Amino acid sequence: MPEPLAAPVFPVRRPDVIAAALKRLQDQEWTRLEGAPDTEAALAAWHGPGIRGTTPEVWYLSSGTAALEALMLGHELGPGDEVVVTPYTWGATVSAILAIGAIPVFADIEPLTGVIDPAAVEAAITPRTRAIMGVHLFGTPFDGTRLRAIADRHGILLFEDGSQSHGARWNGVRVGAFGHGAAFSCMGYKLLAGTEGGYAVFHDPAAAERAYLYGKHPRGLRPDRAAALADAGLLDALQLGWRPCAIGAELIKAALPYLDGENAARRANAAHLRAALGDFAGVTMPPEPAGAECCWHLLSFIFHPERIGCDLDTYRARLERLGVGTFRYIPVPIHRLKRLNPHGYDGPRVLWHEQLRRAGVDYRQTSCPHAEWRAEREFTMGFNWTVEDPASMGRLAEALVRAAQA
Repeated sequence: MPEPLAAPVFPVRRPDVIAAALKRLQDQEWTRLEGAPDTEAALAAWHGPGIRGTTPEVWYLSSGTAALEALMLGHELGPGDEVVVTPYTWGATVSAILAIGAIPVFADIEPLTGVIDPAAVEAAITPRTRAIMGVHLFGTPFDGTRLRAIADRHGILLFEDGSQSHGARWNGVRVGAFGHGAAFSCMGYKLLAGTEGGYAVFHDPAAAERAYLYGKHPRGLRPDRAAALADAGLLDALQLGWRPCAIGAELIKAALPYLDGENAARRANAAHLRAALGDFAGVTMPPEPAGAECCWHLLSFIFHPERIGCDLDTYRARLERLGVGTFRYIPVPIHRLKRLNPHGYDGPRVLWHEQLRRAGVDYRQTSCPHAEWRAEREFTMGFNWTVEDPASMGRLAEALVRAAQA
């Protein structure tokens, strides 16, 4: 069997990053009730202003899922509100919507990139729609310009889930700037990797303050804000426990200066791989859309069985024998998941079924043909080469072609 073709160990923990985390441990700062203001300031500076010139307010917290909940609760979304979202993403994007009592409404994707299709989003908007939740998927940004224009035209909110796309750009602007708010995961395999954690980017200070009531310890508030909320009788212990780990926050702050360089290496490797594949038609490597600067958190290929003459499982087994490991990241679009649909369900009780029944939702009637087409044909591999490596990209391309000829 050939030697496995594996990316370097990731995340890269450089000596200065490890030293920063070790100092926190030595100082016995494994948690800080005030949160992570130094990490939040670094992230706000790195992101820069929103497209409307807003100064971002960043809140580092326990996970990317918590960040999604914080955004929606801070903008006062709740039971019965519709949120247009992609069915082709990791489930936490949708479960955060369900957790606050809101109703996901699914819009189809662009089949090659997998990101949400703006035309499908606009078609899915109803009088009950309060927000759009777009996902910058696999390191590919969605069209932030069009989605923000759609949101503005309909008087609704746009949120960005950037958990797989830290540092990606659309028309030269970092993701996180297009929406009314954005959420990012920083778990240990993300582009900006801590241990577990995430952060929310607010472009409305009032929304950030409302979100604080759900999960910010009073010591994390500016004294004037804390005093005003206390005087109003609103500052209390009814909170959801989003407080982050101080060690993870320190890892993020120390790793942030290296992220743009690592993303540049990922983009260079993707270009080498694309060139090495040439005109091979058996597998499609997603394009980098015009206007996009991808950062390729995951490399998600589309397999064409009709061109190769075998099914996907057989092809992946051949790749495995050639030393290339793969996985199925989204084998089933979310609108087809058993636990989402209350109709005919026979498993353990699910907390969101009642709200979906009350709203008259039946996802069996939802049609997202591009998402279903892609889910049937997709296979994925991690893409955390943080240094440019044309030789490894050539070996990977050779394996993809050889597996088709077996």
